[in-house]
Amino acid sequence: MGDTISTDAEIFIAKFSSYVDLSEAEIRVIEELTRDCMAFDENQDIIQESEKNASAYLLQSGWAIRYKIVPNGGRQIISFLLPGDIFGFRESLFDLSDDSVQALTPVRVHRIPAEKIADICDNSTNLSLALTWARAREQAILMEHIVRLGRRNAYERLGHLLLELLHRLQLVDKAGRSDYFLPLTQEVLADTLGLSIVHVNRTLRKLRNDRMIELDPQTRRLKIIDQEALSERAGYDQTFLDQSALTQDCVNDAVG
Repeated sequence: MGDTISTDAEIFIAKFSSYVDLSEAEIRVIEELTRDCMAFDENQDIIQESEKNASAYLLQSGWAIRYKIVPNGGRQIISFLLPGDIFGFRESLFDLSDDSVQALTPVRVHRIPAEKIADICDNSTNLSLALTWARAREQAILMEHIVRLGRRNAYERLGHLLLELLHRLQLVDKAGRSDYFLPLTQEVLADTLGLSIVHVNRTLRKLRNDRMIELDPQTRRLKIIDQEALSERAGYDQTFLDQSALTQDCVNDAVG
C-alpha cells in the first residue's frame, strides 16, 4: 500500500482486500471514490422508490434501511445497511428504483455515478470481482431474512437478527466481542420482522429473562450474553457471512 491512506477509504480497502488482493492502483481508485462525502439526517431518504437513481453509494458511517411501503401504508424493512456496505447499484440499473433507502441514524455516504462503476469494472478485474462478491454477500443476507420471516417464530427471528447484526458489525470493527450499539426502536424491529410492537416488546423481555441479552435503554448498547445458546435457539449459522478471500484459481476462472 501507499505511504498514506485516507481515513474514509480504510474501511472499504479493508473490506475489498478480504475478497481479493488489491494493487496500488486499485487502492488509489478507492481513495478517489471516497474523497467526497454526502451527509443525510436521520429519517431522510437517500433513494426513493419509483424515482430515478443513477448512482451507487458507499456507506461510510451510520445505519440505513432498505424498505418498501405497501398499499395500506405499512412499511416492510428489507435490510439494514451498515458501515462499509455498498448500495444503490442494483437500483441504478432500472428506469425507476423499486425500493427506498433511508438513513436510520445520521449517515455519511460517498456517491458513485453508475457510469463510473461501469468504468471501474471495465478496467479492474479485482474491483469488479470485489463488487460482485459484495453483492453476493448481500443476496445471502437477504436469503436469510426471507427464511427468518417465513419459517422462524418471533423468538428465533429476533435472536437471529441480533446475532447477524453483531457479526456484520464485527467484520468492520464496529462491535465488541459480544456487544454493539443498537439504534433500533421496537417499531423498526417490528417492521423488519413482521411482528407487532407489542410482540417485539414481549419477545425482547423473554430474551432478557432467559439471560440471552442485556440492553441498556440509555446507551442503546446491546450485549449478547450467550452467543452459542442463542445461536442454537434461533437456528443461526454465520457461514452466510463468509468473508473468505477469492483464491487465485477463482480469479483466473472469472477472468477466463
